[in-house]
Amino acid sequence: MWDKVKQKTTYRVQIDEAELIRRSVAALQDMEPIPKARIVTRTADIQIDQPGVTYAERGIKTADLTESYSSLPNILAVLDGQTLARRSVIAEILKQSGRGQDFLNNPQMFMENAAQIIRDICYSLAIDGISYKRLYGAEYYVQEIFDSAELIANLDRNAVPVEHSVYDYILYDSTVENRFALDLDSDDDVKMFFKLPSRFKVDTPIGTYNPDWAVYVEIDGMKKLYFILETKGSTSELNLRGRESLKIRCGKAHFRAIGSGVELHTATKWADFKMRNS
Repeated sequence: MWDKVKQKTTYRVQIDEAELIRRSVAALQDMEPIPKARIVTRTADIQIDQPGVTYAERGIKTADLTESYSSLPNILAVLDGQTLARRSVIAEILKQSGRGQDFLNNPQMFMENAAQIIRDICYSLAIDGISYKRLYGAEYYVQEIFDSAELIANLDRNAVPVEHSVYDYILYDSTVENRFALDLDSDDDVKMFFKLPSRFKVDTPIGTYNPDWAVYVEIDGMKKLYFILETKGSTSELNLRGRESLKIRCGKAHFRAIGSGVELHTATKWADFKMRNS
């Protein structure tokens, strides 16, 4: 079972820059206007006595900052360091967006918003064009992934006894995980399963990805190994949070690159998953 999943991979991404410009310009143009930066001044009477510190507010004043800055931050350098886009592409996005006044109103807020928009679109396009390749000679060693000393040390917290796993107990973080483990253990078609430790990671452009379960089943002589992301709600990629959905796509590409027949799926309940995939 471990031989089928121990292979490490590396990935490459290819970003369609024309599409990046188109999407980023549209998103920046749809962004709410950024007001001028303001200085807010509050005045209050402060009383220090035995119980602590109290105050009574006396007044509040606001004043817009002027646009006559002595200097402005290098927006291309800032956005280049916070996104996957080249400076020439960033410059074209800013030019076509027509949001220069927002930058003058509040340079810091505009750069934060622009960086978030361009970065998110970069990540989405990068994963659209991602490809994984096997790293020959690079493997996850079972001794690195499974640490019985760590498991024994944590048996005083949530742990459920099982018979068909690597250990006699499964540590769980929620009632959903507890139910999932019990359902797997009571299924006669499940020959072996385990909850993957956090040390088993798949690299992606938006951080490492860690599936929840590895499940080996035999049904009518057919043998199958699944990696399952156990979810708390919907299993539709359209309904999953953006970053989670992108990581799932990377995980599927990783296992396809290994070529060992392992499949990655999302599931909320084991019985529902088995019915869909048997």
